Amino acid sequence: MYSAIKRLIKNHSGYTLADALLQLLVLMLFSQLFMFFYPWYEESNKTFHQRQEIEWELFTYDLQSYLLDIKTIGLGANANLHIGRDNRSFSINRSSAVVRLQKEGQGNEPMLMNVYEIQFFIDANRTTLTTKVLFTNGLRKEKDFVITYVKE
Repeated sequence: MYSAIKRLIKNHSGYTLADALLQLLVLMLFSQLFMFFYPWYEESNKTFHQRQEIEWELFTYDLQSYLLDIKTIGLGANANLHIGRDNRSFSINRSSAVVRLQKEGQGNEPMLMNVYEIQFFIDANRTTLTTKVLFTNGLRKEKDFVITYVKE
């Protein structure tokens, strides 16, 4: 095989049948690699979407826990949600592609990643919070949350 390659290199007669067969062999080898790579890529893509679903469910669970027994709730500029509870204030907003929670105006606790846009809506009775999220991959999610107020 090595001597055949040396002969091809020394041969200056142009493009030969041996060159074509060698290139066809290399193409066939790379196409086999592609066939092995593609199913792995599809599986990892499905895993990414499952991970995003889990992250969304954790976000909704966390948000619902912050909406229990609250004193005040309000919407600020740029889709900021302000919650007053147990003499503490919480703020949920989006910074770049991360929805984050701030406690007492300090710290940044990430709640949801890869978010392009988030919107909060409070109904007229102030008992339901609607959250609409657009992820960076184009996926849209929407969920309604029940708001419960502390009894005084």
